[in-house]
Amino acid sequence: MMQQLDTLQQAVQNMQKTLDTQSAVLKTLIEQTNDNVNSMKLIVSKLNDTMGQNLASTNARFDSIDQKIEALSESLEEAKARLAKLSEQVAQTQNIIQTLSQPPAQPAQPGAPGQTPGDTRAPASVPDPDTLYNSGLTYYNGGQYDLGIKAFQEYLQHYSDTDRASNAQFYIGDSYYSQANFKQAITEYDKCIERYPKGNKAAAAQLKKGYALLQIGEKSAGVRELRSVIQQYPGEHEADLARQKLKSLGISSVSRRRGGGD
Repeated sequence: MMQQLDTLQQAVQNMQKTLDTQSAVLKTLIEQTNDNVNSMKLIVSKLNDTMGQNLASTNARFDSIDQKIEALSESLEEAKARLAKLSEQVAQTQNIIQTLSQPPAQPAQPGAPGQTPGDTRAPASVPDPDTLYNSGLTYYNGGQYDLGIKAFQEYLQHYSDTDRASNAQFYIGDSYYSQANFKQAITEYDKCIERYPKGNKAAAAQLKKGYALLQIGEKSAGVRELRSVIQQYPGEHEADLARQKLKSLGISSVSRRRGGGD
């Protein structure tokens, strides 16, 4: 029994040594883990600081970009104003050049066709079509609608059968529309639709006529015009605009009963 007790005691001592060794190893591992955790905390803290600095720098850049965009917008508006003035000056210069380039009027021979005896006045020269049309377009784009109307009316007086006649008539109506003279705009749009049904601006004239009718409170008539645009020009951009307008009014783009009722 004594021998067995000694053996058991020796085994316990060996187990204690093993336990001490393992405890030392575990303690070392724990200390290393703590060191790693502390190191990671330091890294995370540095990353947070770096991210904060980067975020502040990014915000500053965004503020700078916003300021630059605002400055560019102001410059663009100023450039538009200067362009309008330049357009007016160009139109005036073109008129002056046209006037200077015309040959001086020669006295007509007595008895010439269209003249009475003793009438020596030369027949008035017809203005150049490009000059007239471009002048009207320049005035229109520059917001000088009265001058644009006058130029386009003179163009139609001499060149009412050209390819650009539909455009000229439309721009007359659109000039009145831009001046909020919606009733006169409707009259001019009707001329464009009736005189040039196959012209470039027929669809646009009918669309804007619908807009003008809505502006003066004639809702039913305006809705009919917009629906007519969709029906006659289903694949055109004007039809899309008509659908959008009707949708904004909460009205179907298709009449639900005969007679085009709302």
